Formats: sequence, structure tokens, C-alpha cells
Amino acid sequence: MRKESRSGSGGALDRHYLETLVRGDAAAAGAVVEEARRTGLTVEQIYLHLLAPALAEVGARWRARRLSVADEHLASEITLREMERLRERLAPPPDGGPRAVLACVQGEAHAIGLRMFGDFLTIDGWTIDYLGTNLPADDLAELVARRRPVLVALSVTQADRLPALTLVASALRKHGSSAPVLAGGAALRGRADAAATLGVEAVALDARAGVQEARRFAVAARESPGAAEDYFERLGSRVQELRSARGWTQQQLADAAGLDRTYISGLEHGKQNPTIGALLRLATALEARLDHLVVPGTAGPRP
Repeated sequence: MRKESRSGSGGALDRHYLETLVRGDAAAAGAVVEEARRTGLTVEQIYLHLLAPALAEVGARWRARRLSVADEHLASEITLREMERLRERLAPPPDGGPRAVLACVQGEAHAIGLRMFGDFLTIDGWTIDYLGTNLPADDLAELVARRRPVLVALSVTQADRLPALTLVASALRKHGSSAPVLAGGAALRGRADAAATLGVEAVALDARAGVQEARRFAVAARESPGAAEDYFERLGSRVQELRSARGWTQQQLADAAGLDRTYISGLEHGKQNPTIGALLRLATALEARLDHLVVPGTAGPRP
């Protein structure tokens, strides 16, 4: 038997909401959510104590073959409709707030958890670019390079899609994005410490943990912006100096380092925040030690 929500915030409503999903009764589901609002539950509490537990149970019953694929899809669509109604009640994010790009990796078709996380970020003051399911790695990387978000959040619910997560992280760096990558989803359960092996900066196992990680990255992005801009300008000048000394064009350096020419151009103009991986590629291509690359005035060949 299912337990009531552990916090008690949902009371019997979580059970009632599950029952409406199992019946496929959209009107009754809406009535339960409206009753939850009348009792004073916030949007976050409704997500955490009604919608998410009910969907988890629907998924468990589908895996146990107690519900069909059609039943599971109907329950998901009903919940997405209720989420849309709740989202309309959220206050718009403030101007100048941090931006996050949210997407499911290529081949990933389950996006409700990611959509919930996006709404949590909206409540926290973020501007969200929500891209949905099954995003090709290069297309996502190109958009991120243009939008320059503070954070990229990726969802993967199926373990066999984990290589796609690493592929996206690699594509983001190749296209010049320095935004940290936060990964979440059912495929990462039991892998909370796997960020480094997956090529991402952090793993969050639920929406609340994800918001905490997002706040950490937002704070880091705000620290010493003037000093950062000065550093990027000096770094760009250094790269240009070393490239010119070899008689290379930007395209030749890009080819040698496995990066895009537009990335090299942005870097030399102080408009890129390169990752350590990109810096290592550049140092290798330019035959310079890493410290010689990032500290102007100390040029020298790689030993």
C-alpha cells in the first residue's frame, strides 16, 4: 500500500490524485489539484507531494504490467496539463536574472521531471529556455553558444542514454560553452558522485537538490565579473600572440585544437570563458605549457 506523502503536506490528496490518473479522469485530477491550492499548498508542494509521487507510482505499475503504455501516456498528459495550469500562476522571473537551458539528451523521450525542475527554477527567479525531448548534441550546443546561459541542465531517465549525456557535454565544450552542466533523471539514481566520469559539473537526484546546485553556479557566475572580463581579454591576447607567432590563421588553430573557428575568434576578443579542457587543447596545439598560455609574459615551448 502506498504511504501518504512523508511531509504530510499533501495529506490524502496525493492518493486521490493517483486514483484519478489511474482512471484517466482529467476533470477529477484538476479538481484534486484545485483542492490542494485551496488548502494552501504552494506550486512546489503540489509538485512534490501530489504530481511527482503519483507519476512515480504510475510508472511502477506500468513496469509491473498493471497499467498499459496507453494508461501511462494518458496519466502523463493529464499531469502535464495540470502543470501548465499551475505554471500560469507563477510570477515572471525578474529582469537580469540568471538563464538556464534545459533539455533531454538525444534519444530521451521522458521530460516531465525536467519540466518540473524548470518550473522550480522559474520560482527561484531564473529565466528558462526549455527545449524538451530528444535534442541532438550539436544542435543543443550551437543554441547554448548563442544564448550563453549560466547553466545547462540535462535530463536522462534511461541508463542506456548515459553515453548521450557525455556526448552532449563534449559538444558543448567543443562549441565554446563554459556553462556548467547539471545532470538529473532516473538513470542517475545511485550515481550521485558520477559527475566527473560523465563529463558534467554536477548531478542532482531531485528538483530541490537541482535548485541548490543551480544557485551555487549562479553565485559563482556573479563573482568578480570585472576581474573575469579582464582575465578573458588578457587570455585572448595571449592566444592571438601565440597563434600569430606560428603564422596560423584562426581556422588553422581551430583545426589543430579540435575547436570551432568562431570559438577561437570569440576567445581572442575576450568573449569566451574557456574550460580547462579547451585550454589544454589550445596549449597542446600551440606547443605551450598551460601556465604559459594563461599567464601573459611567460611564453615558452612545452617541454
